[in-house]
Amino acid sequence: MFFSRAHLTKCAFPLFVATFIAGHAFACGAMTGEAMIVGVNERLEIRLSDGKLARLAGLDVFSPAQARIEGNWAPKKPLKLALLAPRPDRWGRWLADLSTPDGADLADDLLGAGFARVKPEFETRGCEAAWLAIEARARAKSLGIWDDPGAIIDAADVADLIAADAKLVLVEGQVRRIGATRTRFYLDFGARGGFTVVVARKAGAAFQRGGVNLAALTGQRVRVRGYLDDRFGPRIELTDPLMIERAEGAGL
Repeated sequence: MFFSRAHLTKCAFPLFVATFIAGHAFACGAMTGEAMIVGVNERLEIRLSDGKLARLAGLDVFSPAQARIEGNWAPKKPLKLALLAPRPDRWGRWLADLSTPDGADLADDLLGAGFARVKPEFETRGCEAAWLAIEARARAKSLGIWDDPGAIIDAADVADLIAADAKLVLVEGQVRRIGATRTRFYLDFGARGGFTVVVARKAGAAFQRGGVNLAALTGQRVRVRGYLDDRFGPRIELTDPLMIERAEGAGL
């Protein structure tokens, strides 16, 4: 069962981010030069005028973004380019962010239109809080992908979770139990075989510093994002405290 559109349009901000980071009009990462966009392929990779093939950092981008980038960004004057990795990935793509000289940022634009959602990546961790806030506003307005009731999966919908194996997903539900072993914490959202969130014990200190008290989440309704792994039942392993959010109405 999916959530209703009315439920999805409620604005929920990162679980333990106390303030809204407004005016994120800067690229994620240090500027490394200028380039123009000369094309966007069907995989939503961007070809730059210097010959580089770029992938937008920290974003899960959806197909409507292609026309927006080609129509609103490619015709502009040279853009400021930030490369977030020292070398391209194995497919030859550079991890990048692009912005205009006056500070408008491509990532902000796509998130604000609902044509992308935040994807946890180490290289963009400094931008995640601001990007999640922009994404939340688009979700509250049902823009772009957020007009689809299936954009967030109910943690009790095991069939939908299994179908999303190996994909980046947002899952919402109530934490029923919290367990622990010598190496991991487990947040169970249902009965045995149901959805589970896994956090490595070695990451516990980082979650605590981020204000995430895992032990206090029993009974709380939360939203998590990450790559679904169904090898041992549907689960997501979290390494970043910003990837767990308060669901609307949760009393924390």
